Amino acid sequence: MSPNDYLSEEQARALYVAGDAAHDFDHVLRVTHMALRIAAAEGADVEVVRLAALLHDAPVSEKTPSFSEKLGVLDRASHHLAAAQYAGQLLQGRGLETERVANVVHCIEAHRFRDRSVMPATLEARCLYDADKLDSIGAIGVARAFAFGGAHGSRLWSERWRDAPPDDARPQGSDYTPVHEYVYKLQRLQGTLYTATARAVASQRHQFMCLFFDQLDAEIQGLA
Repeated sequence: MSPNDYLSEEQARALYVAGDAAHDFDHVLRVTHMALRIAAAEGADVEVVRLAALLHDAPVSEKTPSFSEKLGVLDRASHHLAAAQYAGQLLQGRGLETERVANVVHCIEAHRFRDRSVMPATLEARCLYDADKLDSIGAIGVARAFAFGGAHGSRLWSERWRDAPPDDARPQGSDYTPVHEYVYKLQRLQGTLYTATARAVASQRHQFMCLFFDQLDAEIQGLA
């Protein structure tokens, strides 16, 4: 059975009929390509990684075929759990081996930075986690942060990133700007990566991102 018999790129694309520019199928493809690069370098099961990457952000709802109705429509805070369940049902129905199905499900459950209740326990899960996080730093990470903020009515800037309050007092609503996303998430991602391959890629991306937000602060204040 060829890999495309389980899920082709075009079949995956059809699942992503909606989504903002930060979480659309372009993001999924970037993560898939990077995850495959990491998997090949690290000796992971490439097919498990490919399937998990293609399905990791599946915008599942109660209308998605074969999706369990008990979960209903889920927001982004728990989208990974819904996507994992959907992926398991889909791939089991298409004949993927039980052990590999379970690994795909685990990869998707463990890929979120903001929910660390499930940590990546397999090499394949670490490949997906790292690839997804690499798409949140560097130039593409900056672009995604501003695209997401614009789509959700956030201000462009409100304070220097070094002046941002502690985690327990972070701004809310439109006052949560892309600068705050950098402070509370993006600058922390490099330190969470698992694989040597991803850490090598992350080094330059992280440095660029830091320089960008310093430059942004300076320009907005008329200092550069």
